[in-house]
Amino acid sequence: MSAAPIPFAFNGVIIRRDEAERVSLTDLWKAAGRPRKKKPTEWLARESTVDLLDMAQSLITPKMGQLEFVASQAGRHGGTYAQQTLALSYAKWLSPELHLAVNQVFFERQAEERDPDKILDRAEAAYRRRGFTESQIQARFMGKASRSRLVSVLSHHGVKTPNGFRLCTNATYKPLWGGEASHIRQRKQLSEKANTREHMSEKELVVLHLAEILAAESIEQKKVRGNKACALECARAAQSVARLIVQHKQGNHLPPAS
Repeated sequence: MSAAPIPFAFNGVIIRRDEAERVSLTDLWKAAGRPRKKKPTEWLARESTVDLLDMAQSLITPKMGQLEFVASQAGRHGGTYAQQTLALSYAKWLSPELHLAVNQVFFERQAEERDPDKILDRAEAAYRRRGFTESQIQARFMGKASRSRLVSVLSHHGVKTPNGFRLCTNATYKPLWGGEASHIRQRKQLSEKANTREHMSEKELVVLHLAEILAAESIEQKKVRGNKACALECARAAQSVARLIVQHKQGNHLPPAS
């Protein structure tokens, strides 16, 4: 089974898509400000919408199989989902601004499907708008890859709950910077919920990247399991990196390779 599509947001509302690429009409309605008499059920009951659905159904060929254009999901996080073209039509009925924004996002996603490098380009542009330097952006990309790998390794080795991952993160931070994530936020004068990685220098990101690579390798090689055991390996890896930094500062370099 393929992974669920990445959601996007408008006016602070995440617009979800299901695994069939259908878009949440409920989320679109919320993003438009929950306008009265424009709920998804009311739009679906309109004569023009019924005609649109009939035409869409008439275009289905036997090779396409059963194609469900509109689907409902029950539960607290459920709602009404519709095929992308229908969702664009609903967005246009809700708000011209929303229609243009959603249309732009869909075009971007389609372009990224054809050329995944465009995802990196979009992320790079977003970091630039936030004031990141070129070197920080590259270090951030590199760090995200090592962090993702470490999280995957931790998950497969019995690290459970957010507390378990937090324990491993703090075990990495302490040898490198003398304190937990909360300590780093205080030192950098950040809010309690700030992402510490987004406020690290290029050097700090590279150091963290190396520590997390070593930790992931060590956990896999030693086959350790559980929150405490994995946190210990994270601490050991960070201690090794911290010692390398100290040696470099003291001028104790390794001899050149023969």
